Amino acid sequence: MSLPANPDLPPDGPHLQLVKSAQNVLARDPRVKALWAGGSLADGGADRWSDVDLRLAVADEDRPPFMAEIEDTLNAIHPVLGWRMRLMRGDDLVVVTFEGPLRADFVVTSPVDLERHRYEPVAPLFDPEGLGARLQQVPYRPRRRTPQELLEREAAQVPAEAGRLQRAIEQSSIVAAVQAQANLLESAQRLLLLLRDPQAAGLLGPKHAADALTAADIEPLLAPLTAWSGGWPDPALDSIEPTLAVVRPLAARAESRYGIAVPLQPSPPDPDSDARPAAQVVAAGCSLLVHAMVGATYYNRGMYTGLLWGYAGAARFVAELAHVAAHGEAPVPANAPDCLPPEDASVIASALRPLRQGGVLGVRRVATAVAAAYSRYLERACARLDLEYPQRLDSAVTAYLRREGVFVPEAA
Repeated sequence: MSLPANPDLPPDGPHLQLVKSAQNVLARDPRVKALWAGGSLADGGADRWSDVDLRLAVADEDRPPFMAEIEDTLNAIHPVLGWRMRLMRGDDLVVVTFEGPLRADFVVTSPVDLERHRYEPVAPLFDPEGLGARLQQVPYRPRRRTPQELLEREAAQVPAEAGRLQRAIEQSSIVAAVQAQANLLESAQRLLLLLRDPQAAGLLGPKHAADALTAADIEPLLAPLTAWSGGWPDPALDSIEPTLAVVRPLAARAESRYGIAVPLQPSPPDPDSDARPAAQVVAAGCSLLVHAMVGATYYNRGMYTGLLWGYAGAARFVAELAHVAAHGEAPVPANAPDCLPPEDASVIASALRPLRQGGVLGVRRVATAVAAAYSRYLERACARLDLEYPQRLDSAVTAYLRREGVFVPEAA
């Protein structure tokens, strides 16, 4: 194994043990021509909240039978809680949650495609035919967004989300309001990161630059959460102004420094998207469980606006799953969160209301309550469509997030 040093990972910890097991299992399979580690493991920046990125080279003629047996292969590496597979730029991407729980991404590619542009560094685990030489033909160069590119992104997003928040208040739509506010507060964090450290903030976006922020930086960004009325969103009492008041000075500083304006005037709505099949919604709901541990990453890296964003999106999934649980195979409309029976709408609203307590604790309480509602409605939706509910994965991820301190006791 030729991994670089990862000083934030214990040598006998689960990440490196998983890598060693994958190397042992896959090296015995003659269809696997080479195996490399990628992502933070390959550049030495992994910590205990990182996932494990692995890239396999498998010949085209061997890929169909190899992928047909992938679940057995994964379980031979380590017991699996849940997994899913999709195509990504011609490669097979397998996203797995192993017992622990520990997330991993396996990218299965053809040796003839190794010259294609890569999006991450790689470190060889085994490569008897020297296929890695092809990878070196396209040296890894991280894609850095310039401050101008980042500001152009915010200039498009902020007015759209401001308009969405304003309309959500007018329509008393609590799910849409929380999503829009979370997106605006994420924009505020990105602007702050851009002003604090343009180089870090420009590296594939600001997620891994959160070390530049402190708790003292984050609390003011969450301050608008306490500004809502008791019956929020209430058209007579609530306003987008407290949220814009956080974004406005950051946008003004960014414009002064870089000469690009981030408009705050709310923009009109985009047309609603088409309805989605119920089975597709439930499949996406099961997949979200595989990604739920990203909440621990946000929490432990101090990205509480990111934690809010993640569970605001999960609240929309709760509403869509509630629609499936109530209507079965009927397509799920884009406005499903606004068309729920009162009892389902009340469950989602109750899960979101702790935001009015403000601060990090309010966000953590919402994460806990939304996740609990998510589990209940996912189980009901799976039962309605006669699909398997991934209970082991759900329970393991929930227990993990409680251990990590992301979730708090609901009675707290």
